[in-house]
Amino acid sequence: MLGIGFPLGEQLFLEDVGSTNGTLLNGRRTTTVETLKDGDVVHFGQVRFVVQNPEPQTAATRDFRTQTYVACVPEDAVLYEGFDRLLNRPDIDPYFQPVVTLGDVKTIGYESLVRSRVKGLENPDKIFRIAALRASETKLSEVCRSEGLLSGIRLDPLSCYFLNTHAAELETPRLLESLKELRSNFPALAIVLEIHEAAITSIRYLTELAALLDDLNIDLAYDDFGAGQARLVELFQVPPRYLKFNISFVRGLEGASRPHKASIRALLNMVHELDVTAIAEGVEIQTQADLCEELGFDMAQDYFFGRPQPQQYWRDAERDAEKTKPVPTPSHKPA
Repeated sequence: MLGIGFPLGEQLFLEDVGSTNGTLLNGRRTTTVETLKDGDVVHFGQVRFVVQNPEPQTAATRDFRTQTYVACVPEDAVLYEGFDRLLNRPDIDPYFQPVVTLGDVKTIGYESLVRSRVKGLENPDKIFRIAALRASETKLSEVCRSEGLLSGIRLDPLSCYFLNTHAAELETPRLLESLKELRSNFPALAIVLEIHEAAITSIRYLTELAALLDDLNIDLAYDDFGAGQARLVELFQVPPRYLKFNISFVRGLEGASRPHKASIRALLNMVHELDVTAIAEGVEIQTQADLCEELGFDMAQDYFFGRPQPQQYWRDAERDAEKTKPVPTPSHKPA
C-alpha cells in the first residue's frame, strides 16, 4: 500500500503502511507516524505532494485546513533533507565579493553571497528553488544574512558587508523584526541591506524600512537599478546610501555612442545630487573600469576586482598582500 495521510483533530499525520517503494517526508524515509506541517513535502513513489495551508497564518495560529499540491519531480526528493540542514546553519557557506572604490581600487566592503556544502545545493539558484517549494524563502534569507556576518567577522570585523533580501520578505513585518535581531546579534559590524529595485512597490513601507535602518545604523542599497524600469520615484522619495547599477549599464560600454555615455553621466550627476554613492556592477575588464571611473561611478564590483570566494580566500589574499608590501627605508639625518 502507499503511504497515507489522515486527519486527527486539527493535526495532519502521515504513516507508511507497508508500501513497496516507501514514503519520503522532506527527502527522508518515514518509519513511524509523522506529524505534518505546512510546507512539508511528501513523496509517494514518483509523485510529490506539498502540504500547504491556503490561508495566511502565523506560528501561533497555524491549523490544518490543508491543501496538497502534486508535482512529478522525484529527482528533488533527496535535496529536501539537505535543505533542512541549511536552515539549521552548519552547511551554509557564505562567499564574498569585494566592492571597491574606482581609481585607487580600495576594498570598502564585501557582498555576502549564499553557497552551501550540500551536494546538489551548491549554487543559489537551486537553493532558492527548493526554498520556494518549501515556502521557506524568508527563513533562508534570514539565515544567509546571519551566517554571512558570522563569517564576515572572521574575514574582517572592520569591513562593511552588503546583505541581500528576498522579494518574499519585503512589505512584511518579519523583515523589520529580523533586522532588529540582526543588529542585536552584530552590534558593531557595518551593514548594508540590499533591496532589488523590482521588488519595491510601496513607498510607505520603504519609508518605514529606511527609518528603521537609520535607527539601527544600517545603510540601504538599491540593487540592479535599471534592470527593468529605473525606479526614479522611489529614488527621489527614499534615497539610499548606495545605488547599484545593473550590469546592462556596463556591458558594451566600450563601444557605446557619445550620446549613450552622456545619458549615463547625466544620470550619475542626478544620483550624486541626492548624495547617493553609485556602484557599477558587471565590471569584467580594465577598459570598463576606466570608463566607469570617467563617467562618474564611485565604486564597482564584479569579476575584474574579484570573483565570489570563501572568507578564507580573502584572508589569505590580504595576508599575502601584507607580505609583499615594500618595507620603508629609514631615513638617517646627520647628527
